[in-house]
Amino acid sequence: MPLFLPFLIVHIATGFAAVLVGVIPLVTRKGSRAHRLWGRLFAGLMAVLLICAWVMTALRFNTYFLALSATASLYLFSGVRVLRRKRPDLRIEDRARPLDWAATLGVICVGLWVLILLAAGRSDGPTTVSAALAVSALSVGAWDVWRFSAPGSWPFSPDLWTYEHLAKMLGAYSAVLSAFSGNFLAALPAPWSQLWPTVLFQCLIVGWIATKLVRKRRAVSCVG
Repeated sequence: MPLFLPFLIVHIATGFAAVLVGVIPLVTRKGSRAHRLWGRLFAGLMAVLLICAWVMTALRFNTYFLALSATASLYLFSGVRVLRRKRPDLRIEDRARPLDWAATLGVICVGLWVLILLAAGRSDGPTTVSAALAVSALSVGAWDVWRFSAPGSWPFSPDLWTYEHLAKMLGAYSAVLSAFSGNFLAALPAPWSQLWPTVLFQCLIVGWIATKLVRKRRAVSCVG
């Protein structure tokens, strides 16, 4: 299919670039100019990559690519948009917009569709990885629906946006790294060649957030 090839080339090129660029926001000081600059570049590369992924999925339907595209899209979109929703308890304009609802509910529908296809035996890729991606999309989507519906309720805190941004951007990076590993690190057995980034970054997310919470409590104790 002639139309497929140009999108594939751009997809692969931006994927390589995103894997390399995505490391820099992780190691630069959060909130610094360098962190914001490289973070925007990573988000831009991921946006181009995902647009190509959706087009390719439409041209050559595949349940695995569908699940991966949906999960990575929600991680990226929500991870960026949460920066505009820092204090929904104080400002109405910081609450979810129709665009946030549409994107989240759309991905939830895609996640459910993927699980239905897998249950019906219609798998065009690694079933285990596709199911894990679909469940991940549903989990993030359900979280966002809860946050949109009750922005000031538990577990809201003034710093919650920081943890959300961190978790979701790491999730987006792990998604592109999973695709990269699955395609180019053939020495690793399937499905672990695609699952190891998810396992690794989930552990990093938990450890990172736990560290930030401990530091915050220590700072409050010292002030007290």
